[in-house]
Amino acid sequence: MGDITMTDTEKWNERRNQVARYRVLAQETTDPLAAGLLRDIVSELEEELVDIDEQQTTATDNVLEAGVLEFHGRTVSCLVRNLSEHGAALDVISPRDVPDRFTLALPLEGTFHHCHLIWRSEAEIGVTFR
Repeated sequence: MGDITMTDTEKWNERRNQVARYRVLAQETTDPLAAGLLRDIVSELEEELVDIDEQQTTATDNVLEAGVLEFHGRTVSCLVRNLSEHGAALDVISPRDVPDRFTLALPLEGTFHHCHLIWRSEAEIGVTFR
């Protein structure tokens, strides 16, 4: 039986849910010390979420460039839609066949990026560069 792993998007959503749960706990607790500690935890988690949001929204260039995904001895063609120093959005024919980690080759630039899948839709995937 295969391992079940969460994508970064699922982890991200879980982190947001965790922040919401801690907020409720901080409001409902009657112990002032516990409420203060929970508020500190919420503040730290919110700072992490803001940092990640900022990383994801920095300088994204809309491009239409051919790319190649390389994994498990296979190659799959893709079209690079958005590209930043932190990641990219890629059009692929079968996003479900793409593993969580792979290499993206950009032949026109002569570059390679080690990628981590963070989300997928019917015809597109989003990746961060490791």
